[in-house]
Amino acid sequence: MSTLAPRLRHRVTFQQQVTERDSEGVEATTWQTVWLDSYTELADVPAEVLTGPGREAVVAGQVNADTAARITVRWFPGLSQSWRILWEGLIYNIRTFDTDATARREWRIRCTEGMNDGQ
Repeated sequence: MSTLAPRLRHRVTFQQQVTERDSEGVEATTWQTVWLDSYTELADVPAEVLTGPGREAVVAGQVNADTAARITVRWFPGLSQSWRILWEGLIYNIRTFDTDATARREWRIRCTEGMNDGQ
């Protein structure tokens, strides 16, 4: 048994922004669950979510947030910084991510909390 498995007691969902055009030609942007392929939806993904107080600093009149959560999931191809993660009704924006030493066992994702436009 992997040493990672017992730590993955939470469930998260990965979302990406999708822009669609309606019948009148008006574009609308929404968030949808990520599909890796036709069979693999990134919903209810086993994860370890570690939250903390985070930090905020005002620089040049702009609020800059520091890491609010560290989320660990099993490795999968294609993770993108433009995605977001949902966990227990909260939205986490992906700021940075890296892998374990093998680069194929787990993703270690650092996030900030709150809604944004996907940037």
